[in-house]
Amino acid sequence: MAGRIIDLNMLGESVGIGKLLDRTAVLFIGIAVGASIGQAFASNNSEATLPDALPVAAANAAPATAVRTCPTQMGLSPRLIAAIREDREIHIGVFGDSFGDGLWAGLYNELRPQKLFTVHRFAKQATGFTRYRSINLLEDAREKLAGQPVDLAVVSFGANDTQDIYEDGKLMAYMGDDWRQHIGTKVRDYIAELRQGGASVVWVGLPRMREAKFDAQVQQMNGFYADLMCDLNIPFIDTLPKSVDGQGAYTEYLPRSDGREPIKARADDGIHMSMTGYRLLISDLTDSIRDLAPRTTPSTTPSR
Repeated sequence: MAGRIIDLNMLGESVGIGKLLDRTAVLFIGIAVGASIGQAFASNNSEATLPDALPVAAANAAPATAVRTCPTQMGLSPRLIAAIREDREIHIGVFGDSFGDGLWAGLYNELRPQKLFTVHRFAKQATGFTRYRSINLLEDAREKLAGQPVDLAVVSFGANDTQDIYEDGKLMAYMGDDWRQHIGTKVRDYIAELRQGGASVVWVGLPRMREAKFDAQVQQMNGFYADLMCDLNIPFIDTLPKSVDGQGAYTEYLPRSDGREPIKARADDGIHMSMTGYRLLISDLTDSIRDLAPRTTPSTTPSR
């Protein structure tokens, strides 16, 4: 796949990669981050003036704002790169709540025919970053990774977190500044734990929801995580476009890639997906993971 972005998480660098012709030929190309360029005028003469040729509008203009660049494709950590070069089995851990559990099932079934990948079920229903009293997600991830390190972590939380938080005698309203700071700190620590173990990380957003009020909260959640993942240089997979009809509205039936009759892609609760629905939402991610497999079968010397 051309133009793939690689995030060397453990080294704190970002580089690009050309098309993976095989699992041992990896080409690294530096990525330049956009920056504003300004021009200063200095003089030891306190009465110095701007050149006559400089328009007044330019002299009064506000400085240009750098364009924010967020990763859009799966990254590769040094651990994952090593697996590619060594032709060894790639371990994928799926972390999250019940939605994450559905993503695990979809990814597992998509990659199961290829022995090169093992998809581990690390998601747990009814969990979230606002529910640390029931389960501390950071400790849970640390325990799981101690037993089974992973090369790639696929993460999805949020459907259980559209609520206020009351902690240490303080109420933090959903999506208020205190709430964002509190949850943001927990998520940053969580991502740091995954990276500390050497995993590349991908965050999967939530689809359109049937109930309007809940959908509005979920889209706020998606925006919050998209911004946070950009800060952390982690790709955020926006599943919304693949979960709606032609007018952007919630729909139970989504088109097949082969043009056949639309298939039921949502569960009856209007929140979760059907098995096919989960596979549809992350089809691009699944294709990117498949690209890590050998492109060709090594030739063998015929016996004489």
